Formats: sequence, structure tokens, C-alpha cells
Amino acid sequence: MTTTKEPDAPPVVPRKAKIAAGVALALVALYVFTSLVIVAPTSAFRSALSPLISAASPYFAQKWNVFAPNIMKTNITMEVQGQWRNDAGELVKSDWVSVTGLEQQAVPGNAIPSRIQKSSWNAALIYSKRYALLTPDQQEIVRDTFIERAGDGYRAKLVEPLIEQLQADGDNTSDIVRFLRYDYMLKEYATNFTTAYFAEDIERVRWRIVRTQPNDFDHRFEQTQQFEPRAVTFGWRQVDDVIDPETIAVYDDVIERYGR
Repeated sequence: MTTTKEPDAPPVVPRKAKIAAGVALALVALYVFTSLVIVAPTSAFRSALSPLISAASPYFAQKWNVFAPNIMKTNITMEVQGQWRNDAGELVKSDWVSVTGLEQQAVPGNAIPSRIQKSSWNAALIYSKRYALLTPDQQEIVRDTFIERAGDGYRAKLVEPLIEQLQADGDNTSDIVRFLRYDYMLKEYATNFTTAYFAEDIERVRWRIVRTQPNDFDHRFEQTQQFEPRAVTFGWRQVDDVIDPETIAVYDDVIERYGR
């Protein structure tokens, strides 16, 4: 005699398990919804939910450095300016030119750009660090012009008296010397660049370090810039370099490709 086996009854889910599952799903849905609202662009819908955003921000908010703890908060660029004599013997002053901006024109589309394409950025960063080690009075002196009269013309300030002047405002001779060495290097750098860029016999150069800061994370969708650019301008330096045609040719090539 054949017997038919009764089908197994479905397991009974305890009421507590159902409640727990429902609460978990509700929490996940709320978390996803809140996350989407917080990262959504500014809109009327997002504005209407501002109380929810304010309440949830301490638990959901993040900053630009979420994936890079030591992210730089400012962009730094170096700009240069030159002077030369016209046919009448009068000094002509150029406009400011961003050396860093020109170098960065070669970066787009290149996954592994050459380090030379950030040379002015590196130089400006190192120069700024050495400048920061000087006292406030010393900083004011080095932002001034390093030119003095010599007979009927002009010359660069002599190094020894300049060091003595800076030493009078602080006992940090090593910092002074290290800064002046880099200042001289930047003077040569600016001289070569302006000679190639303006195709003139450059007599004086100066530079400025410009810092721009992007909007913070909470204002990332706003078109208006939250922070004004900050610039530190250093005075004129007299050119006394021997211009190397091969060096100028390298600058000419870069300027021709990316700066015109």
C-alpha cells in the first residue's frame, strides 16, 4: 500500500526575526537615502531637506582629504615679470606671466608627465618654505628690491652687506644663507624664462608666489570662489647672468609649444 508523504510545512519565522529584518531594511534605506541627499547637487529638493542634512551631517560629512589625509589645501604657482630697455633707453615693464601655468599646459593627456613640467611649482614651494623660516622683519627686507646704484648705473646688492642687514633682525644665519642661495637661483630661472618669452635683453626680474584655495567640501558645487587668491611679491633683482643660448633654446621650445 502506497502512502503519500505530506509536504513539509514552511518554517515558521519568529515574529521577533521579522521585526528585526524590517528595522534593518528601514535603516539601510534611510542611510542610502540620506547619503544620496547629502552628495546631491544644490536644488530645491535638497534645500527642502536641509533639516535632515543638518541633523545627519556629523555622521555623514566628509572632507576633500577623505582618501588623502595629507592633501594640499592650496594650489601654488609662480609668476614672473621682466624689465628691459627700449630704443629710447627707457625701462619697459612686462605683464605678469605664470611660469607654472605654462608648464602645466603640457600635463593634460599625459598620464605620467615629466618632472620638468612642475619645476617652477617645486621651486616656488621650496622658496616659500625657506622664506617662512625668516623673521617678520627679515621677510620684509627680502620682499624689497635687491638693487643699488653703482656709478651711473645699477647693480645687484652685494651679498655680504645684505647678510649683515638680515642678521641684525634675527640670529638665524643658516636660514638667511639658504634663502639667499635659492633667491639667486630663482633670479637666474626668471632671467632665462623672461629672456626667451619676451625675446629681449632683460635687465631686471621679479616674481610672486600666488596661492589659490578651492572651495571647501561643503561649498564644492558653488560657482563663486569662496577664497580670494593670496600673492607674495618679491622685489626687483638686477640681472647679471651670462645668457646661455642653449638654455634659451630649451625655453623657446617649451614656450612655442605651450605658451603662445
